[in-house]
Amino acid sequence: MSAIEAAAEASAASYRSFADATRAVLDLLGRHLPDAGVFLAHLDRGQDLHRIVDTRGGEAFGLRSNLTVALSDSFDAHMADGRAPRLVDDLPAHPLYSRLPAHTRMGATSYLGVPLELSDGSRVGALGALSRRRARFGPEEEQLFGMLARVLASELERETNARDLQRLNAKLRSQASGLEALAKVTAALASTDGDGRASICEAACEVSGASSAFLLEPSGREFVSTAMHGVTMGPVTIQPRAGTPGRAFQATESYFVADASDHPALAQPLVDATGARSALFEPILRGEQIAGVLILIWRTPIASISDSQASLVKLLATQGAVAIQHADLRRRVDRLQLTDPLTGLVTERVWQEELPREIARARRSELPLTVALLDVDHMTAFNMLRGEREGDMLLKEAAALWTRQLRETDLIARLEDEQFGLILPGCALSEAVEVVDRVRAVTPRAQTASAGVVRWDGEEPAELLVLRAADALASAKSAGRNVTIAAD
Repeated sequence: MSAIEAAAEASAASYRSFADATRAVLDLLGRHLPDAGVFLAHLDRGQDLHRIVDTRGGEAFGLRSNLTVALSDSFDAHMADGRAPRLVDDLPAHPLYSRLPAHTRMGATSYLGVPLELSDGSRVGALGALSRRRARFGPEEEQLFGMLARVLASELERETNARDLQRLNAKLRSQASGLEALAKVTAALASTDGDGRASICEAACEVSGASSAFLLEPSGREFVSTAMHGVTMGPVTIQPRAGTPGRAFQATESYFVADASDHPALAQPLVDATGARSALFEPILRGEQIAGVLILIWRTPIASISDSQASLVKLLATQGAVAIQHADLRRRVDRLQLTDPLTGLVTERVWQEELPREIARARRSELPLTVALLDVDHMTAFNMLRGEREGDMLLKEAAALWTRQLRETDLIARLEDEQFGLILPGCALSEAVEVVDRVRAVTPRAQTASAGVVRWDGEEPAELLVLRAADALASAKSAGRNVTIAAD
């Protein structure tokens, strides 16, 4: 079989891949030109590199797979760009090829090269041959190389198109999944009794492939988790410090951590609990203010997330701002109610109206007045482990049991979530501590409560009195919980 017949047969053959076609073509040329070095090269215009893909007999000329040189030092680049001929009988005498460092390095006398040209006209590679014999290659070899180059270009384009189609299909599937996740979030936000924050964490995991997600909101100087997905653990509290950890919570742009196993932006307990290897901090903005941070965690390290995934996460962060706003509005509406629907206690609105009246009464009567703030310990963890329905039952039972420990003149109100307020008229500080300890002792379901108690100083307004009680409660929490802290 002649070389041209073999080339025709190669053109009609089916190949599993471009690499398979390359091997077959080079094997054919190696048999046809046993005294020459034949090779396939990639012309990387973006990196300005000439790279040997594979070769047969090229070792004699210093050629090997993955060998790279600058395009300016490449016979093939000058040939493919039309600055020099495809067929050269005498390289040492050629005005361009002879000046290239490659000529001295390879020591070849004859050169044949044809470009791999795609259907759009771009020349992305070259099929070439070198020989130390003068006039080794002729028109027949040039025709043969041209036919085989077209075979390789066709296989390359077919494989590239198939790969592009796969990527497009994967992208469309990802976008469809992302739109479905966004639709779930939208439905949760539209619900009157749902909390869209949990749905946002779930959707973030779906669109990004993250193993877990947390939504944290500012609370004083800290960020506290208000929702999570993909992991069961107690509430996450992070106090951003200066430097890298602070940037992760203060940046208005995405903050990606490729190696989260030992990074200052993630506390070690969080890394241990989630198996974090990569992480993304996505800010939730309300105007120019940071309303929260969406943290995505991957247990398997990733170098980055795709542009489409990043866009979907940003959309979810926008929805996160809406979810936080809805939660704030629900809290405000709850405060306007006179009676808490869950516990039957009076609400914060009544508390705020009654406290100034009690202060005025204490001023007139010159009797003591004490105020206490009471908080069920580890309520978030209880809800996560036992469910929010059980958490609601805990608060309802606690309110009923606590009320029985108080006098008719005392007032107990549900202020917010698991926090309650007590107004104890005519009660000295030491007596108030005994009352509050008695109240805490009957907390049901083996749970505990912490409290801060303060006595009105005879002058301060209601706001300052409550602020001192809040500081005392914070001290009780810091002291390990399940304790009453009094501040005179």
